[in-house]
Amino acid sequence: MTNLKKIGLTALAGTLASTSFAQAGELSVSGNAIMEYQTTEIDRGSGVNTTDGFVMNSTLTFSGSGELDNGMTVSMYQALASGSVTSEGVTLDMGDMGALTLDSWGYANGITSIADKMPTAGENVHDDLGIFTSGTAFDDEASSYVASTASTEKHDQPAAGVVKTSSDGADTLGYKYSDDMFTLSVAASQVAGGGEESVALTINAIDGLTIGGGLGTDRPTAATEDDVSTMFATYAFGPVTVGAQRSEIDKEAANTDIEADHYAISFAVNENLSVSYGEHTVDYENLTPDEESKGFSASYTAGSISFVLVNNEKENVQGVDANDQEMMELKMIMAF
Repeated sequence: MTNLKKIGLTALAGTLASTSFAQAGELSVSGNAIMEYQTTEIDRGSGVNTTDGFVMNSTLTFSGSGELDNGMTVSMYQALASGSVTSEGVTLDMGDMGALTLDSWGYANGITSIADKMPTAGENVHDDLGIFTSGTAFDDEASSYVASTASTEKHDQPAAGVVKTSSDGADTLGYKYSDDMFTLSVAASQVAGGGEESVALTINAIDGLTIGGGLGTDRPTAATEDDVSTMFATYAFGPVTVGAQRSEIDKEAANTDIEADHYAISFAVNENLSVSYGEHTVDYENLTPDEESKGFSASYTAGSISFVLVNNEKENVQGVDANDQEMMELKMIMAF
């Protein structure tokens, strides 16, 4: 019996070796250990509610890659935070024919990949703001507050003037083709009972100048399909980079369209220190006044350790007068 087991295992090993798809492969693990202090102030006109505390936002990323028999390469990654998968993706690099991807949230291709192209030393000015407490929530289609039994966060979605699709985190199929002059990518996913498709184009016009744009569809519910579009330009000269971006959400519901303008500037003081400032204004067709965000970021990097300071403010959140928020965070990021 022992000899039979040995013979069987030897035959199995030989079979696996003869049917191997990859010529060479490797698996690596990287991560960010983040120690953070954050404070948030929310003022709805009846007093300021302040919350602060320490936050641990560490992430482990597992990456693997290998070369196929036909010369193409395949790679994958999976990011984990607090024991849960936060994002993952697979890429088939076909060389001169471009790259095929399947990833969660659709950040790799299509309009989501250019949703916010403004330069920043830390975070975008709309980040970490726009959080509504239990009892009220912002309805994307109606562009108004509705009753809710759970908290919701809308700082990084079309409702806040940021043109992203695959809003419920569905796996997204994408394709990207790049050369020295431009990058073209498309994305498609099935969410909320229907499909979302988008395309994005980025052009390296001249030294330092990059322009681009994209359009697509967003399906916030199974019964609605909104059109989203954006265009941007950034220009880098010396240590300074400036940028402007215009985004539009043409909603299926009448008189609920959203337009957003974003401007930012960053300055690399030296090879270690960078600072930035940005503004983001969202115009809701059926709401007054406009939502206005502004923020300052600074980062200092020394080897594998970075210190990041972010201070963002948002007035008239989701077009509601006297609904103001401010967030400040200080992070120490250790990469390994």
